[in-house]
Amino acid sequence: MTLKELAHLAQQTLQTRAGCPVRRSHVHELLAAAFGHGSWAAFLSDSVLADSGVGAAPTGGLPDLIGRAVQLGYEQQAAASVATTLQAFIAEHGLSAVSLADLRAALLPTAQVADRDDLDDDDDDDEGWDDEPPRAASPASGPAREQLLGSPMLLSSLEQAAGLANPQGHFLLAALYRCGRPNPYLYEESLKGRVLTAIERGWVDDYLRLEPQYRKYEAHLKAAALGGVRAAALEYGTTFENPEFIALAERLTGEVDALKMARHASSDEARARWLRAAAEQGSRAAMEALASEGDAWAEDRVAEWADDHWLRSAAERALDAGNVVRAWTWQYLALEHGVDLTRSTMAAYHDGGERDGQFYDSDFGGPLYAGGDEGLVLPDLDPSSHEVAKAKAEAIFSRAR
Repeated sequence: MTLKELAHLAQQTLQTRAGCPVRRSHVHELLAAAFGHGSWAAFLSDSVLADSGVGAAPTGGLPDLIGRAVQLGYEQQAAASVATTLQAFIAEHGLSAVSLADLRAALLPTAQVADRDDLDDDDDDDEGWDDEPPRAASPASGPAREQLLGSPMLLSSLEQAAGLANPQGHFLLAALYRCGRPNPYLYEESLKGRVLTAIERGWVDDYLRLEPQYRKYEAHLKAAALGGVRAAALEYGTTFENPEFIALAERLTGEVDALKMARHASSDEARARWLRAAAEQGSRAAMEALASEGDAWAEDRVAEWADDHWLRSAAERALDAGNVVRAWTWQYLALEHGVDLTRSTMAAYHDGGERDGQFYDSDFGGPLYAGGDEGLVLPDLDPSSHEVAKAKAEAIFSRAR
């Protein structure tokens, strides 16, 4: 049942059982009073109607309902009859309320940097489904996403609330409908006369269930993006492979996944800017990406947890950039960890056989290969520059402890 149908049915029920004419607008006002709100507008600013066991029961008592009916112009006896009838109607149809705050917490959690091991790899696609976006986990308390989708009244209420000028409402609906694009192959095969197995018929049923949901997801996400919701623009641009919406996300303001913006940035400058934002928000992947590109701010922070391989790479980057003091800084920091970057680690190893990968022993013989790193050749420094490099290394080492 939709919200419009509910209002019509409630009006007819009240008029029949209470024995007095009831205006449609009064139905909404009385519903608001039943849920503890002074007006329908106040209710809509805080909650939406739901059913099917989702949400909270009415909080307003019978005296509140009678009082609101009297305010709306009903005489005392009629007001009592209308209020009693409405309470019975609410119970009969299992009406409840879900706060918008709870919905946002469940479906639109505060934007955080989603750290990933590889900044440049897209999420793997599952066979039969294309680019399903990540789903927000439901909170420990409150209805799960599947329960919300199972409430026709909630969906209708949200659809009506979104309207034409509520992009955040559209984003909320998009998050609720979010799903991967269903594969139509078996459905199309069945239309051609292919006899499907029981499992295949189940897949077709899933397709028929998800196809309209996917279209609603796309429509509401696009409306939210065009309405100025930055996170929606990024999600639409990446999910539906539309670079215009990624560019739109770069121009808009508001919360967004900075690491994902970096992955899909339209220019090197934009990528560096978003990597810095993600790193400042705590993304280790972004910090390491910046450091590997020679960003001094990021290098200093990665060095706090870096291993000797990273320190060697950082020293080599510094030498390539002609910054000898910085190269010595990494050498002194490596020495604090018991590693000398100027010392060669080259060695021979067995290649294959039962001793594969072990240090080469000529008594056993066989194929071998050389591995390790040659020692760095660090140019000389004057004493004062050495002190600068040592002090910097000690400061980084102290922070790490």
